[in-house]
Amino acid sequence: MKSNIKLIINILVIGLIVFLINQYLIQICFVQGDSMSPTLNHGDMVFINKLDSEFNYNDIIVIKKNNNTIIKRIVGLPNDTIKIDSYLYVNGNKKDNLYIENAGNMKNGVSLRENEYFVLGDNLQHSIDSRFDEIGIILRDEIIGKVINI
Repeated sequence: MKSNIKLIINILVIGLIVFLINQYLIQICFVQGDSMSPTLNHGDMVFINKLDSEFNYNDIIVIKKNNNTIIKRIVGLPNDTIKIDSYLYVNGNKKDNLYIENAGNMKNGVSLRENEYFVLGDNLQHSIDSRFDEIGIILRDEIIGKVINI
């Protein structure tokens, strides 16, 4: 009888530890869709670092937006100016490796404020991202964490 109680307590403690790790440290997420292809493909498993709160250009992040979990790459940081005119321009600097057919709402550009980020999917021609109203500008509070296993 005592061994059954010990087993139950051990299972509960392990469950609590796993829950706390998943909630506050590292979380597993599965990629849905092809917007991050070829970097990440549908069904790929990624780990999310929830502790790292310093985000930089090219970081791949997981976002909770409108009750959807999405994965995108940061191309614009707070206080940046973003414009798309066949290519991405960040603070007036052309990013030659990012040819974009559909500028969405970014033809006239946007200036990001504090705690705002601009994200794109790596599959630029088939991604719904910050260029479009469905996603738009990402607020810091919407970022779950940074993908760490690429």
